[in-house]
Amino acid sequence: MFKKILVDLHAEIELPGNKYARTVESQADALEQDARELTEFLKDHRSRDSYQINIIREYESRCEFCGYSEERDTDGTPVCCQKAIEEFNLAKAVA
Repeated sequence: MFKKILVDLHAEIELPGNKYARTVESQADALEQDARELTEFLKDHRSRDSYQINIIREYESRCEFCGYSEERDTDGTPVCCQKAIEEFNLAKAVA
């Protein structure tokens, strides 16, 4: 009754920034500068041999009947829709 589905994805690029910055604000400024420099670098270079970009996939368990995120009572009964509750009770009776 609940299925794991892909709900979002994004690319993550690790930039060096200034790890010795004294404040979070100065770290943010350093990372933004690195991002601008990387953007300019990518515009000027065709080779991608040394790039490290990770794609992050985010999954959620959702009800196949109503599409809501998985949520259950303390006894394990789904709380999203009547169809999910009926299927849960049927599976519990069979087991």
